[in-house]
Parts: sequence; C-alpha cells; structure tokens
Amino acid sequence: MAKIAKELIRIVNMSMPFPANVLKAYARLDSVFTSGDLAREAGIPRSTAKYYVRKMVDLHMISKVPYRKKYQKYANADKFSNWLQDLLRLALKPLEE
Repeated sequence: MAKIAKELIRIVNMSMPFPANVLKAYARLDSVFTSGDLAREAGIPRSTAKYYVRKMVDLHMISKVPYRKKYQKYANADKFSNWLQDLLRLALKPLEE
C-alpha cells in the first residue's frame, strides 16, 4: 500500500503545477492567508511559498487582497480539486469537443 501511495504522489508531483505537499497545505489554509501561512503548512521556505502564491494568482486560484500582504481563495475553490474540476468543466471539456 505504501508503494502505491508513493507512486501516486510521484505522479501528482509530475503532472500538477504544485507539489503534493503544497496542494495538501492549500486545503488546510483559511480563506484569507499569507505566503507565510502556506510556508508553515507545507513545510517549505517562505521564498518558495511566495513563488507558489504568485503562480496561484496567475492561475486564478486565489486573488490578492488589495493593500495587504494577504491572499484570498475564491468561494468555489477552497481546495485544489474544486478549482481543477471547474477548469475541466469550463475549459478542457469544451476544447475536446
């Protein structure tokens, strides 16, 4: 069982824009958070967390709170899987048709 889990995590790390520990941490974050919160939850350096936060903003997973060093999850994307399901439904499936 542990080998299967390790293999699945390896596939997630290769195929997703974020490593598995960042995806797991994203789900545990409050709706408003800082890059430091992400760094603590994921166990990564702050500079790496800032990189992933910028990437999340670029992918429209989160938005920047104006005039603050905070970010906010969209209501329909409290977990990465919710965001990915919306992307599949709104963008990928229409492309395939």
